Amino acid sequence: MSIVERILLDIVVGAFPEVINPNIALDTPPKNELGDFAFNVFPYAKVTKLAPPAIAEKIAEGLRNRPEYFKDVSIMGGYVNFFLTNTSWMDLFNSLSTEDKAPKNETVVVDYIGANAGKPLHIGHICTPSIGQSILNTHKYLGYNIIGDSHFGDWGGIFGKLIFQWKFANFIRDEKNLNDFFRLSKDENTKYSEILTKMQYLPPSDMYNNICHENNKLLTIRENNGKECAEDFMLRLYYSYIQATYISEHIKEADELCRLEFKKLSEWDDTNVEMWRKITAQSIASTNVFLRFLNIAPKYNIGESFYEGLNLPRPNNEDYPDLKDNMKDIVRELIEKKVATQNEDGSVGVIFPEETKIPSCILQKKDGTGLYLTSDLAAIKYRLTNGWNPSKIIYSVDSRQQLHLRQAFAIARMAWPELLGNTELFHAFNGFIKLKEGAMSTRKGTVIFLSDLITEGFSRTKTIIEEKWQSLSDTDIEAISIGAIKYSYLAQDREKDVVFDWDKALSFEGNSGPYIQYSYVRAKNIVEKVGDKVPVPLVPVPLSQYDRVCLRRLSFFDKAVIDSATKYKPHILATYCYELATEFNAFYVHTSKILEEQDADIRNFRLNLIQKVSETLQKGFELLAIKMPEKM
Repeated sequence: MSIVERILLDIVVGAFPEVINPNIALDTPPKNELGDFAFNVFPYAKVTKLAPPAIAEKIAEGLRNRPEYFKDVSIMGGYVNFFLTNTSWMDLFNSLSTEDKAPKNETVVVDYIGANAGKPLHIGHICTPSIGQSILNTHKYLGYNIIGDSHFGDWGGIFGKLIFQWKFANFIRDEKNLNDFFRLSKDENTKYSEILTKMQYLPPSDMYNNICHENNKLLTIRENNGKECAEDFMLRLYYSYIQATYISEHIKEADELCRLEFKKLSEWDDTNVEMWRKITAQSIASTNVFLRFLNIAPKYNIGESFYEGLNLPRPNNEDYPDLKDNMKDIVRELIEKKVATQNEDGSVGVIFPEETKIPSCILQKKDGTGLYLTSDLAAIKYRLTNGWNPSKIIYSVDSRQQLHLRQAFAIARMAWPELLGNTELFHAFNGFIKLKEGAMSTRKGTVIFLSDLITEGFSRTKTIIEEKWQSLSDTDIEAISIGAIKYSYLAQDREKDVVFDWDKALSFEGNSGPYIQYSYVRAKNIVEKVGDKVPVPLVPVPLSQYDRVCLRRLSFFDKAVIDSATKYKPHILATYCYELATEFNAFYVHTSKILEEQDADIRNFRLNLIQKVSETLQKGFELLAIKMPEKM
């Protein structure tokens, strides 16, 4: 805390003792001629029961009594405006820091990403992973212990389709074989095991290895010595299933067989469990390769299957606490607590109090199977009782799930008030990315896959850079291209939908990732020209208007991080980075011959100021999970 903030705190506490733990937040006056800073007193009006101008007058009086730090104090409505002396500016500079704050001994859990093990990541996965990672990073900076859970989609009917297609992919490509297959499946005298024998399907390991090597599609990101990535394999199984069945008269028979495959999986059939494990383990590993390119790294990948309580093998042997209450346990508990009711058809539902205006919902289907709501409730209780003791559980999930999560949170509060206590449950919902042609669909093939986005973005960025500047390293081009795409999304309020446009995503002008990255590189290069670390002047130095404006923006960094974290809105921090870059560039343009300045104290101060700009832009982008290039 700077001396300016400490003095304001002392004045507020001394004049208004009824204000508990006042928040000392400085603002920028609407016009530079009004002051260097403005202090808003409106937050104190309700507690003090005084008019804002009366509060402002008391605070202004206190500032006028400290002329060594403040000058030209004035009042405008509920704001106190003031200029700082050079002594205060130097103290403000020395208080600047981008170091992580002291530990709070509080845990924040972020549920984000939500990738599906049966499908590859697509452009929509820029959204929740990027927002969720920024929420995690800003909370970590503020001292919280953070736990990121990808809440991996590794369960559901799609796995019946994938397993079915994996087993029979070679055989049912032929239409005659397909008809024979379904004729056998209809024969009541033919056992299911006999169908497998007659089809002579390849064992899971052989089938996987064959398919992984047969596709020569060019990918820039690969694992396992260039094998086709797991999600591509799964997607081709899914597409081939659709092509082989949905264009034939055998849709119902195929769906029934897929349902049986999924049932066998849930009953721990050895073959199906092994196939599920391979699908899920490889998909998680491959997904995390792509996410690392986006600078996103969840701590855990706890799949939806975990909450079924089937004790399936953890795909990558992750070490997280064991489950105590599975989905069926949760349903029984909610019935016992009269939060849920069993219906005549055997299903279980919840009717909410009328004042909540939340529509009723089904918790368990009549066949006894759970739904996403059941899984999310099991996840809430798990996170509350497994030793994590979170003060917040934040869901970075798109806006289409708002009603679903309102229902989940309301049920949790009715069922476990003593467990929840003061734990915050919050849905940091985001709009989703659309293409110009409309919504995306995996089934219809109208999707930009993340691998293609990264490849295409790299190619386009390389072309732009070679036209504008010189050739850069692939590492720098990658940082710029991914930074441009991520920033173009994060710079917008997360609640808004985004129409993806290549020209806008890769813009190098105005409020864009590359503009901020270029500002960072410019600042870093100036400091690097000096070589040795430059000492900070021991005495106050005269500052120009551009020195003061740049320093003022630097002093707002923590406020931007706090606002971004508490409101779960990364665009606040993104906007701050753009404002700092803009004001630094104005300083650079209007401050001639920085390295040739004859006054050593002024020169050293400005070089240290530039160093702070470089560090702050880098930290801001680090919290947004965007890398900085070394050159540009």
